[in-house]
Amino acid sequence: MTDFCAKVRGLSAAAWSLRAASGRPCALPFALALFTDDRRQPDLWGMLAALPTARQIPPLLVVFRHDGLGRPERRALARQACALVKAKGHLIVTARMQLDEADGTHAHPGRGVRTVPVHSLAEGIKGHRSGADLGFVSPIFRTQSHPCSAGLGAARASMMAQQLVMPCFALGGMNADSARRLRGSPFQGLAAIGAFSD
Repeated sequence: MTDFCAKVRGLSAAAWSLRAASGRPCALPFALALFTDDRRQPDLWGMLAALPTARQIPPLLVVFRHDGLGRPERRALARQACALVKAKGHLIVTARMQLDEADGTHAHPGRGVRTVPVHSLAEGIKGHRSGADLGFVSPIFRTQSHPCSAGLGAARASMMAQQLVMPCFALGGMNADSARRLRGSPFQGLAAIGAFSD
């Protein structure tokens, strides 16, 4: 997992560089988010176990999805993921469910950090009005998650992020190289799925 650790370090550096160049203040303690995916990350435990600790890199956010699982199995897996992620000093939110063990929720009302998907400006405004702390604007570039879409593109996605009050992270086809294409945009960080699991 040496290559994986190096990839996470590179993505973390790219995410913080993106925030520094945004020209916008942001109080979130993380600039990089990892989305889990049961189809694209067959070895979730190996991946989470290999994450550098928050003493080795700045804290990051894990967004636990694993939508392909049944509800009981998904909740049990989420609880285990929460324990492992938090033991490493990182934060974790759970998609479409509230868990006491988690630091918040994604696309779901609840306590703690609240994040929402932003596929359009209207969706972003709705998310902000609902009290979300962070929006994931996606897909920026072509990605396996949206194979039929070319993505919003850097200019359109940046314009959406500029018009939203809440902090926004770039998601979709994100890696260290694509993050550089967004340098100077309003994005406060980046999020990835495939870049962690490829």
